Amino acid sequence: MAIASDISSAHSGRIRNFLAATIGFIGNVVLFAGIALLGGLATSWYMIEVGSPLTTVKVGPWVSWPAIGTPNADPYTRAHMARQGSMPISGTLARVWEARTDDTGQRLHSSCDYAVVGRGLNDGFWTIAVFDDSGQLIPNAAGRYAFNSSSIMRAPDGSFHVSLSRDARPGNWLPTSGAGRFKVVLTLLEAGDGLGPDGTGLPEIRRVACR
Repeated sequence: MAIASDISSAHSGRIRNFLAATIGFIGNVVLFAGIALLGGLATSWYMIEVGSPLTTVKVGPWVSWPAIGTPNADPYTRAHMARQGSMPISGTLARVWEARTDDTGQRLHSSCDYAVVGRGLNDGFWTIAVFDDSGQLIPNAAGRYAFNSSSIMRAPDGSFHVSLSRDARPGNWLPTSGAGRFKVVLTLLEAGDGLGPDGTGLPEIRRVACR
């Protein structure tokens, strides 16, 4: 009887060890698959939202997706525009630059005041506008949403200064009150004087003060 009991106990032990090993293996497989899935989703999100050197051109805080609106647009560029929910302008007709940070890399936020300072863009038609983080115009009582190369006030040397603030400012002021995070969009129908083909000469975005 003792021998039979020992055999039964040994058999039960082997079964428990086998089950434990199997459960551990399955757990590791599930964990690995979960990590791989999350990693893939994170990579896809980054490629669609931020882009890469293969899909974007970055100059300081400014980012452009040159293939937007063209027949050769890659899947990530098309997904980026679909997520933005806007009608793309063909990259052969215009160049769109977006900035979500200032020159120091800090996220643009309506709790801070900024100065957008440009010294080029003297030729051709262009617009500069401010949108909230979801791509919508920022509601404001002044009805100010954008300036263009014809309406913007310039200094005698041809430079321009746009104030981004929740409170009214003299000159070229675009309200940001209530927006939280926001972005600046510069649309160039022609690359103006002083703007290189790689985007050098784009306006600076300086943080002035925060509350």
